[in-house]
Amino acid sequence: MAYQINKTSGALLVNLADGQIDTTSTDITLIGKNYSGFGESINENFVKVLENFANSSAPTNPLAGQIWWDTASSRIKVYTGTAWTTGGGPIVQPTRPDMVAGDMWINNESNQLYFFDGTDLELAGPIYNAFQGRSGPQVVTVLDNTGTSRTIVKYWVGGTLVGLWSKIAFVPQNIDTIPSFTGDVAKGFNVVDADFVFAGTATRTNSLVDSQGVIRTAAQFLASDSDDSTSGSLSVRNNNGITIGLTDNNVIKVTNLGVVSENNVSGEDYIIRMTTSLGKRDAVTIKSTTSNIGIYNDNPQATLDVGGDVRISGNLVVSGTQTNIDVDTLRVKDKQIELARGEDSTILDDSQVDEAGIVVQSSGGNKEFIWRNAPNAWTTNVSLNMTGTAKLKYNGVDLIDGTSAPGITSIGNLTSANIGNMGFSGITITTGTSSGSNGLLLDLAGDISLNTSRKIRNVQDPVLAQDVATKAYVDSSIDLEVIPLTLDITGLGAGGTLNTNIATIINDIAPATVKRDGTEARVHCTSTVGATATLEAANLNASFNKSLETVQKLDGSGNDDGSASVIGDATFNNVTGAITSTVARTLKLFRVNSGTWEYVQDLTPGNLI
Repeated sequence: MAYQINKTSGALLVNLADGQIDTTSTDITLIGKNYSGFGESINENFVKVLENFANSSAPTNPLAGQIWWDTASSRIKVYTGTAWTTGGGPIVQPTRPDMVAGDMWINNESNQLYFFDGTDLELAGPIYNAFQGRSGPQVVTVLDNTGTSRTIVKYWVGGTLVGLWSKIAFVPQNIDTIPSFTGDVAKGFNVVDADFVFAGTATRTNSLVDSQGVIRTAAQFLASDSDDSTSGSLSVRNNNGITIGLTDNNVIKVTNLGVVSENNVSGEDYIIRMTTSLGKRDAVTIKSTTSNIGIYNDNPQATLDVGGDVRISGNLVVSGTQTNIDVDTLRVKDKQIELARGEDSTILDDSQVDEAGIVVQSSGGNKEFIWRNAPNAWTTNVSLNMTGTAKLKYNGVDLIDGTSAPGITSIGNLTSANIGNMGFSGITITTGTSSGSNGLLLDLAGDISLNTSRKIRNVQDPVLAQDVATKAYVDSSIDLEVIPLTLDITGLGAGGTLNTNIATIINDIAPATVKRDGTEARVHCTSTVGATATLEAANLNASFNKSLETVQKLDGSGNDDGSASVIGDATFNNVTGAITSTVARTLKLFRVNSGTWEYVQDLTPGNLI
């Protein structure tokens, strides 16, 4: 039957036919029943999941929730079902991406940072883009000619310094500390270029004309150098506000951030004092040296130090890195304590909540109960001590019962277990660190006997004398054993013909088709190249038998010249003598290649005595 592969939601992903694989429904290979060679696909699936499909291009068949490591940008991205979104850190690109609440985007074309609150895209800064150049105020500190630090505000327009503000006049210690500016710094606004002007009208006068055309004399204005009063309301219709104090201690003004009460004297505290039934009390104290704020606490020891009870009717959000609660009793009405929530209560994924948990700090070492993403499990560095009748259960089933004995007396059905350096998983046993060359030591009282005849597989080739030899090792050793032959090659030809005929004879004796490639044969070849017979004269004379006949002898003219004896009959007896043969000896090497005996080379034979 075909496998029905479903998504986590239960929706059908694909019907996977028997003996088939699917590489188009997802970015991993889905394996059908009885598919041959499934091991490679399974291993590759694990590798892809481990590396989160690491590649410079996005996976081609993603599913919603799939994680991808973008090697081009070195960022984790998650597939939403319609698009890939960057997980963790701001998104860097020249065009606005698809965003969710809490996302940040760096426009690498304008060099500006934006954040998205779920509704609006807001500019975090800078207020100018890369094409406009630096524009606006820049607060810096420079040294005067006495070595005293002076705070000034530089003003930039389009990347050009146009002037600076100073609350006092001073001579810079090094003019290079204020590039583009020359001369001494005057109190107030100092222009960089002499042609820089303030647009408007300003002349010395004894009277002013108000917006209704009424002439106002000096007597109708409040004095700035002495005590004065007014019967009317006083409005300061400018953002620079009101400055108080002999040394301009405090300024109340309006900025683009809102109404600002500003302390201008370094090291001077800011206090809001109330008149109560008990007299004057400092309601709010802001310490200049520590930046601590005290509420009914004139010596705050923290950024916010409240000298009394605090009641919060709404939610309390703490965005810092550490929260300390120094109380004897902590009561929480909620039945659950939630950890690792994101901004705006966003639920994070497993990788983002990694290392969440409880840590008890101790001089003897911290005690941890931490959830870790890598093993996908709660992890503790201390023991769990069950007392009384407590049991360890899984889905209501007892796994460990510690009540029956001091140790564990029974364990439920295990799919895997680690004992010492040994691991048990299904039918697989693994070992950890080895003892020398020993990966597993068996100390047995007797022999190993298999109740059912079985093979032992995947055994390495033996090295030591008592190592077990495998079939492959034995077969290879036998097959690769050099075949020694002695062969008379007289009459078998020469050169390539000779070598081919020798290979044929070797194949007749040891067929190459049953030998492994690389099997060698050494053939000691002999051939008779000449023979010499030596017969003694005495022996030859003794073996010659003859009878003589007398016949008439004629002279050269045909006349009777008497008689002469001639051989009338002759026979030979057997003759024995020494025969010396000349034999040539060579040594040839042949080797099996692709099921065929092939000539390799002539070898140098040993010297004969």
